[in-house]
Amino acid sequence: NESRIIMCKVTWCNSETEYYNKSQKYVYCPTHIQYKKYASNAYTRPHLMYKVEKVVNGELKCEGCGYDAKVFHPNRPIKQIAGLYDVDHIDSNSKHTLEGEQPENYQLLCKQCHILKSYDEGDFDKTKKNRK
Repeated sequence: NESRIIMCKVTWCNSETEYYNKSQKYVYCPTHIQYKKYASNAYTRPHLMYKVEKVVNGELKCEGCGYDAKVFHPNRPIKQIAGLYDVDHIDSNSKHTLEGEQPENYQLLCKQCHILKSYDEGDFDKTKKNRK
């Protein structure tokens, strides 16, 4: 099979990578391919790549309240610590668009901040879905 150069599938990455055949559904640059060991399903969900980047860069803190789970649970594995955080779309109306799936539209929130933001935005209001 002959290869060709294509762009990494992470929406905000501008790195090139080699593409070998059509069976390669998701093609990532050398930096992002290593993230598979942190979250195998991150490849199909760009917001999880954001979370993995935070893990790799040692930036696991709530961007809402500043909560740092590593301080309270220093002996826990990083995968467990990462599970205490969610990636939130700042503008939830732009989810699933190229603009909405960029780091500028993501924030890492602890579970409490994420739930409270969801309440503030009416995400738990059953009538909200009917108004769209």
